[in-house]
Amino acid sequence: MAATSSGPSAISSSSYPTKRDQLYDYCATIPGALFNQEDLENLHIARDTKELMQICQELVSNQLFQLLQWDGDVCWKARPQDIATKLTTLSRDELLVYQCVESLGTTGIWTRAIRAKTNLHDKSLNKAIKSLETSRLIKSIRNVKNPSRKTYMLYHLVPSEDIAGGPWHDENGEFDIDLINTVADLIWNYVHAKSWVEAPRIKGGRDMADAIKRRKDAVAAAAAAQQTPPTSLAAALELPPSPRFKPALGPSNRVLIPYPPGYRGYPNLPTISDFVRESGVVMVEIHEADLKHLLDNLVYDGRLERMGVGGHMYRSVRPMEGEEDVGPGNGLAEAPCGRCPVFVLCEEGGPVNARNCVYFEEWLKT
Repeated sequence: MAATSSGPSAISSSSYPTKRDQLYDYCATIPGALFNQEDLENLHIARDTKELMQICQELVSNQLFQLLQWDGDVCWKARPQDIATKLTTLSRDELLVYQCVESLGTTGIWTRAIRAKTNLHDKSLNKAIKSLETSRLIKSIRNVKNPSRKTYMLYHLVPSEDIAGGPWHDENGEFDIDLINTVADLIWNYVHAKSWVEAPRIKGGRDMADAIKRRKDAVAAAAAAQQTPPTSLAAALELPPSPRFKPALGPSNRVLIPYPPGYRGYPNLPTISDFVRESGVVMVEIHEADLKHLLDNLVYDGRLERMGVGGHMYRSVRPMEGEEDVGPGNGLAEAPCGRCPVFVLCEEGGPVNARNCVYFEEWLKT
């Protein structure tokens, strides 16, 4: 690789790459990779081990190689050339601080640890840190486990999840409420679309509703002729004819009903994870473990329920349209009886019974 920049860290500008250029070019193509002596000898660039060590030392001196140890062996890692060029202009104190921060990678290091490793006074340390931040070689990050600690890492690196808090935190370490709500709504809509099926149309359903209405009118007329007391059926018939809630309806305006027992087509964690990733709505990477926490919260909030043996599948809890003080619905409360305001008066042959119930009419229409 022929370099066009000048300075101590520049790669040779000759048209034919030197051995140093060849060695650096190969290592730089694998960012973050560590190379030990055997790895570099197998490239057959240097004539012998002595020449290889001389090339490596030259690359280290020009900040193009970082010298490290791994399992007791000496190894090297290539730095980007633009960063290496900046490092050659640093003072001794600044280079010490940079190397200290660099050694911790994506974990980051806080100021007290930097001070302990470099033995720099507060004034010199603060001056070096400020200079490195201005040069965009290091940056300050928020540690969600220790928010009060001033933590630093290399400018071009992304903090690990242990430090940054994972996908549910923003770059400042705060909970990203907008992202959480967006993903939660996205998941609920996906699960809801695969949780219920519209009830088939009932043949003669309109005739049944008309018959119920004629029967109700006849009972009301008979009760009025007998001057029924206010607490009897006549009083019940004066209640608003619309039920206090409406069952959830599908796109065709038909009632949503559950799938038969033993149905195995409900979404599970892998299918939900694939959907979120392929939706393109979320730009950050969300692992299945992170989605599992969000699904648990949706279950606790009453928006989803677990299905199947072991609860590995999910089904949405159907929304109920009605008065806010009625509370959330469930399978037993989807029929009018579950929320009937005169349920205690309902009995066979009584003033309110299933044969003349005014709340069944609208429910049966759907």
